[in-house]
Amino acid sequence: LLQFVTGTSGVPSRGFSVLQGSDGNIKLFCLNGVQYKSGAYPRAHTCFNRLDLPMYKSKKDLREKLTFAVTNCSTGFTVE
Repeated sequence: LLQFVTGTSGVPSRGFSVLQGSDGNIKLFCLNGVQYKSGAYPRAHTCFNRLDLPMYKSKKDLREKLTFAVTNCSTGFTVE
């Protein structure tokens, strides 16, 4: 999950409070709830260390979609 959202596999030695975005500035890890659209998967914004999670109807749906996204995409690069 960390690799998917941030583009890096490790936490900074000083912790999440100093996690940097692609521009070198501090960008805290962020979960963002978004409107659910049929068939939607979680979307990562690695430049911002942000994960957009559709508001699924059940934990089972969330688990299945998130597991699929993380295991089938090494990073969540996207343009914003």
